[in-house]
Amino acid sequence: MARPRSEEARQAALSTTVDLLVEAGVEGVTLEEVATRSGVARSTLYRHFGSREGLIFEAARSCVVEHPTPDSGSLADDLREVFTRFSESTGERRLTELLPLLIDAAKRDPELDALVDEVLAERKRPLRTILQLAQLRDEISRDLDLDIAMAIVIGPFTYRRLVEGREATPEFTEAILQGAIAALRSTACAVPAPSAASG
Repeated sequence: MARPRSEEARQAALSTTVDLLVEAGVEGVTLEEVATRSGVARSTLYRHFGSREGLIFEAARSCVVEHPTPDSGSLADDLREVFTRFSESTGERRLTELLPLLIDAAKRDPELDALVDEVLAERKRPLRTILQLAQLRDEISRDLDLDIAMAIVIGPFTYRRLVEGREATPEFTEAILQGAIAALRSTACAVPAPSAASG
């Protein structure tokens, strides 16, 4: 277990890095600047994080709040609980701000790209589990590809943030969730169209 002093330095570095990312983007984050602003020595930053990329990754991951995955028995209730957490958690809101910056920078940095993939996978884990549970309850088709199912839910929020540059208001979130839930549930009772030969 890290000594309190060491943990305080680590948290100060992470908080400073998050602030820098929001303020100046990925390119604005340097170990020198983080050390200056946080008061944490560069040698300590190297010891805790290993590299600039490692520091950025840990800063982004520090915004991911781990909650128990809801399992109410209802796809609609579980999705609404997860998205309520996203909107109410300060860390999750900061991560929503950071992700467009990180995704853009990852296009030019293979190491950062791998780190971003890991952060995204961690953030999407509760949603994937919710959809898997809905499949087991036959609320949605067991044949539905989970990546497609997640795209149905997440896609509009990504468009809202990355393309339109706007926040997802509670009204927007509820409208999207209603549409996504209806679309996903419709897969459970979808009947294949008869082939021409059967006619």
